[in-house]
Amino acid sequence: MKTKSQKDRSEFLNTEFSFHRRDAKNAEEAQSNVFELCETSAPLCVSAIEKGIGGSISKLALTLILLSTVYCLLSTSAQAQLLKQNDYGVGVTVAVYQFDEARSKTVSKVNTLKVTASTPEEEIEYIQRNFGVEDLKFRYVRTIGLREGEAFTDSQPMNEKQFVFIITPRIISKSEVTFDFVAKYGEQILLEAKSVTAGSYETVMLRGERGDFGVKEFKGPDGVETVPEKRSLLVTLTPTVQTARSLQNKPSDISRPTDQFGSKVELGESDTFVIPAIINRAPLKFATGSRPKGSITLQCIVTPDGTVTNVRVLDSPDPALNPKAIEAFRQYRFSPAKLNGRATYATFRETIILSKPDIP
Repeated sequence: MKTKSQKDRSEFLNTEFSFHRRDAKNAEEAQSNVFELCETSAPLCVSAIEKGIGGSISKLALTLILLSTVYCLLSTSAQAQLLKQNDYGVGVTVAVYQFDEARSKTVSKVNTLKVTASTPEEEIEYIQRNFGVEDLKFRYVRTIGLREGEAFTDSQPMNEKQFVFIITPRIISKSEVTFDFVAKYGEQILLEAKSVTAGSYETVMLRGERGDFGVKEFKGPDGVETVPEKRSLLVTLTPTVQTARSLQNKPSDISRPTDQFGSKVELGESDTFVIPAIINRAPLKFATGSRPKGSITLQCIVTPDGTVTNVRVLDSPDPALNPKAIEAFRQYRFSPAKLNGRATYATFRETIILSKPDIP
């Protein structure tokens, strides 16, 4: 059940909102090999000089060896110093759930899971079995790459209001991350956790308060329908520590300002950019009897009036599903991006989870 493989987590941590742990590990190994090469080349060069080998080779060759060794040592020292200054980043997956607190056992505010699940269904099954949580339902997932101290705000429509969370990695070390996390529904604070520490690849579960963000699903004449329902909040955080330079899915990857033609607008140090927030999400309608799996990642341009243009598919498990996904994405409505307080054009990346639970 436990996995460290990004491939095994493809349904839960979607392609665009996941972090390629294997690539990060390979990069670290390559960097380590460079360090080892530099460390071994220095004594070899010194040994060559001490034994008088320098007399048997040209002065130019010896000079090149010395320069290469000095460069390696300086480069190694500089890179090590950068890492000492905490040049780490974190890819963190935030999964949002609802549950029935009245029917559940008492759950602590902060819990560490002994496994990392590969699908929402697997995580739900584990939490229900080990924590006695009842009527646990998956709502949505977001994966984001952040540097130390960099806050990220995400907003999703739930019923008549916006569900908003703010996550900030306060301290990032090579093996663990300390977060601050706040979740709100409208003006109600559902969850506020400070200095929550999780190891790299480890999952922590946070329990929130009860609110009107919940939904009840049932089979209606037109398929699956929902009605608002008061439910309690449950959130899982799964961080992956890596060097800052290898971070993917940074806030600027999710959304960035553009002009009306989609060309990138460069931001200055004094500029303030706020990404678009979804106000209304159109459902992807499945054909009768169809049970697609995985997820589709799309990108669009959100206009200053909150409408969607220039939709394109970035990743899909089945090209036959793309037209319906594009059609649904075009019906989304946004609170537009803002640049220095004024509405602006901006890109926006969205992943639609295709797996649907059975409705009794």
